[in-house]
Amino acid sequence: MCWKHLEQKPCLVFIDGLRSKEDWDLIEANLIPAVPLLSFPFGGCTIVITREESVARHCATSPDAVCRVKGLEADAARHLFQDTFKPDGISKGDSNMMAEADLIIDKCGRLPKLIVALAEYLAEVPNVIREARRLNANFMYALKTTRKGLDSFRDVFTWMYSRFQACHQLLRKCIFYLSLFTQSSIIRQNRLVRRWIAEGYSEGTDSNSMVEYTEKLIHELITIGMMETHTKAGDMRMTSCQINSLFLDYFISREMEENIFLPLEVSVLVQDSTMNTQRAGQHLAIGSSWKRDKFVFESLDFSRLRSLTVSREWKPFFISDRMRVLRVLDLEDTSITDDDVEEIVKKLPRLKFLSLRRCTKVSCLPDLLGNLRQLQSLDIKHTSVTKLPKSIIKLQKLQYINAGTKVAALTDDEPSTPRRIIRHGHVVACDGVMVPGGIGALVAMHTLGVINVNTRGGWATLKELKNLTQLHKLGVSGISRSNFKGLFSAIVGHNHLESLSLQLHMDKDLDWLAKLTPPGNLQRLKIHVHVEKYAHWSCLQALGQVRRLQTLSFRFKTEQDVELQFSDMMDSGTWYAPNQFCELKVLEIACSSNLHVKFAENEMTELELLKVHCLEGSSLKFSGIERPAKLKYVWLKGSFDDTVKAELRQKVKQHQNKHLDLKLE
Repeated sequence: MCWKHLEQKPCLVFIDGLRSKEDWDLIEANLIPAVPLLSFPFGGCTIVITREESVARHCATSPDAVCRVKGLEADAARHLFQDTFKPDGISKGDSNMMAEADLIIDKCGRLPKLIVALAEYLAEVPNVIREARRLNANFMYALKTTRKGLDSFRDVFTWMYSRFQACHQLLRKCIFYLSLFTQSSIIRQNRLVRRWIAEGYSEGTDSNSMVEYTEKLIHELITIGMMETHTKAGDMRMTSCQINSLFLDYFISREMEENIFLPLEVSVLVQDSTMNTQRAGQHLAIGSSWKRDKFVFESLDFSRLRSLTVSREWKPFFISDRMRVLRVLDLEDTSITDDDVEEIVKKLPRLKFLSLRRCTKVSCLPDLLGNLRQLQSLDIKHTSVTKLPKSIIKLQKLQYINAGTKVAALTDDEPSTPRRIIRHGHVVACDGVMVPGGIGALVAMHTLGVINVNTRGGWATLKELKNLTQLHKLGVSGISRSNFKGLFSAIVGHNHLESLSLQLHMDKDLDWLAKLTPPGNLQRLKIHVHVEKYAHWSCLQALGQVRRLQTLSFRFKTEQDVELQFSDMMDSGTWYAPNQFCELKVLEIACSSNLHVKFAENEMTELELLKVHCLEGSSLKFSGIERPAKLKYVWLKGSFDDTVKAELRQKVKQHQNKHLDLKLE
């Protein structure tokens, strides 16, 4: 009967709960013989829903036909709960309960099936606020002891536990490790990668293979549903991960209930926490809500402590010379000072990972930093540090330096942090730090930036970059007409370099950019421009020849009108090589003045994302935006009049991709 329907009319077919490849083979053979998935004779479509990625890939006709369904965004999850809880609208009394409901929604992983089950359950109980508070107080225990109305959770729990049982031991360690991040469920991917390398969770002989291995662990966590990729709207690259709190809470509660030996000893201090000295464990996190009880803290046993993570308020007694095996010290966003940093360096000589990110009271690193001979990662971005100490060249194992004193527009920071600063009506870029002579001795360096070469000794620094052949990411500020050749001659043979960020020194024009010769394997290029007069053709002609370039970001700080012309012939009639930017997928533009972007017929054939940020008061114009054939997202930020919006909507309608996503913010 089903096949008869499929023969006679176009149908949308859902196959829900598919568990195995064998089941699909039977269905395909008997229900839709000789008809491929997503391609019925009369325009029908089949959607298979499964919890197993391998099954999804087996069913799909191509990799593009596989869609990983994520939890709802916060607003959508809240609306779903409200509509289910009271379809006719919630009363003032009910609205007092929504604060509790928001916590519940987050704890159930923002999964629609579970949100609906909770909303329907709470709508039937006599004292809804008291019951919501009971659920929040001990979420997992309350779900397991509630006999009626929450059967959907039991099905999900059975599935989750089977996934956990199939995890190898190292992946289980990674799961419990995530409970250290008490402040936010969203974590920068690079933060996890560098920490896990320092913890010894990676395999490999060099920095590149270790990064690849830890990124593979993150992908495995995403595959089992433990985490989701988190990107800014329309972005193409995963920069952060969002922890599924439902998974994490369930795994922890199940292990504790069965009294199974935990693969990792994790302790978290929050609110009025007190702890047994035998349970300080290997990893300790201090939440912002903890009362900072010196007596409780100093009574802890730190003999096995390998990592310490502190949120917000810092106290000097958090560092003890009893922390002899501490490897990871993560102090992002804390109130730590220069004196505190000096004490850390004195007492913790075995550190492999040190993060002072966004610790704005830190302005100077002590020369004793050179005693941290095991240090692999140093993050001082968004601090007040402008100069690295001379002793840093002693750190032969150092692979990662992330520095810079200001927040740049369109950065890839964690969503909880400021992403842009506007000063005097301009886009502000990230100022680099001065580095000492001898930086070329750090031959294991994987990531370096942002460094300032517009200083005394800047030429010597550029020459030393030639020795850092393992670099994958490099950020440089202070690039000008007088030193750009020195930079590119130093890195021209860096075959591993994939990402390059340049902040150009203020100049009258940019004609010299036509002579750029970036490394051939470069995939991401960001250029911060502060210029009085912009020659629109010069740098584009050179950059368009970088074959592997996938991400290009411009930031213009100027009062002059800016015109970006991506075409095979300029307004002046000058021709240059066709098929420019042939692998470019992401184009980002931030501008403080009037902007006109032009696209040609055969340029940027792989472009998928166009992101433009114009400051208030500036105008925007596109020509040929319908020409990049594979364009999927257009994201505009700024204040535009209705004429600009209407014109853009009309051009998007003319695009051959009828599903082109336009976002105006």
